[in-house]
Amino acid sequence: MGIGSSFATRSDQIFTIRVNLTPRQNLPRIILKGIFQGVKVVRGPDWDWGNQDGGEGKVGKVVDIRGWDTESGRSVASVTWSNGTTNVYRMGHKGKVDLKYVSDGQGGFYYKDHLPKLGEHAELQRQESADGHSFQQGDKVKCLLEVDILRQMQEGHGGWNPKMAEYICRIGTVHRITDRGDVRVQYSNNIRWTFHPGALTKVNTFGVGELVRVLDELETVKRLQAGHGEWTDSMSPVLGQVGKVLKVYADGDLRVAFGGQTWTFNPACLSAQPAEVDANLMTAENPNESGSTVISVLEKLLSQSTEQDNPSRLVIEAAHGSANKVRELVQKYPDK
Repeated sequence: MGIGSSFATRSDQIFTIRVNLTPRQNLPRIILKGIFQGVKVVRGPDWDWGNQDGGEGKVGKVVDIRGWDTESGRSVASVTWSNGTTNVYRMGHKGKVDLKYVSDGQGGFYYKDHLPKLGEHAELQRQESADGHSFQQGDKVKCLLEVDILRQMQEGHGGWNPKMAEYICRIGTVHRITDRGDVRVQYSNNIRWTFHPGALTKVNTFGVGELVRVLDELETVKRLQAGHGEWTDSMSPVLGQVGKVLKVYADGDLRVAFGGQTWTFNPACLSAQPAEVDANLMTAENPNESGSTVISVLEKLLSQSTEQDNPSRLVIEAAHGSANKVRELVQKYPDK
């Protein structure tokens, strides 16, 4: 998932309003058009500057878009007119628009689904810190943004290096969270980059032999499967069903067995499956799979309806990596 931000001021402090957004991957990206550097303009609806432009209908060229000191951001345009004069004009500053374009220019991209809804106010929250961030050391993450979007987000959050573009869509491991909440990510070649937390998506990672359940929302799975094994209607019967991971590909995609069928899935379509095991699933696979002996033992343990507080439950909780439950059982049954 992504994060949208706006700012509210109170006295001399600035607070960030953060809004949870859906992932930008596969959402429509729209070209932003309007008045940007290089665009030709004429006087607009709020023009109040006499004949600085050389007269009604005279054309100027935008030299720069910038803020008005600290009062407003990207709210004025510097324009050079055909008579040689250059001046600054309002493009939103204090609600005024002095210019209109002759022909529009392109100024990047935006996601329609992520634009704020005017008139709606998000709940004010404290600025995130390293302690409150959703990423933790050891998490597997990917950056799924386009280069131009990532470059803009990196300002003030670790900065931008052109070589970072090579790591888009590659899986990395969270090395640490910085004091300001940015995420330091390490890759398999031991290269580390610092990312804006909103630029990263957590990757669900599973190992061979693990049990996983497929999401049951058809449209969501279809969307996530694009570029990750793709989607075919013959996959519909496995929605919401439990399968077993047969192979993990280099890009993180998984080959999953469901009885006698196997499909390639985006890990984002899957969730870890708790202890319940389908016996039919176990008998339909190749007995010569790597590690199948250990896996079969664990699966038998997991299939047992052991009481939650029985000391023998320790093995099951350990297999699931449930550290807190293991600690609780050890303390409860020290003599065992």
